[in-house]
Amino acid sequence: MAPLLQADLEALQRLSGDLHSHSDSIAAVGAVDGVADAYRFLSGRVSAFASGVADTARLLDAAERDLAAVLHGIQF
Repeated sequence: MAPLLQADLEALQRLSGDLHSHSDSIAAVGAVDGVADAYRFLSGRVSAFASGVADTARLLDAAERDLAAVLHGIQF
């Protein structure tokens, strides 16, 4: 599961970078009511989602390590 989340995180980071690189263009059309606000909202949501995915990936990695340690400790 963690590799899938890592791929999602990388895609979100690219999207966030793309949005950031277009910020000047968005600011230029900011005179149109709501466009700049919508951009800022979308950018913030993408950033928050990327952070959530990164946190989830770290939790899954820790859980996998804990499970592996428990399985190695089982005596048959």
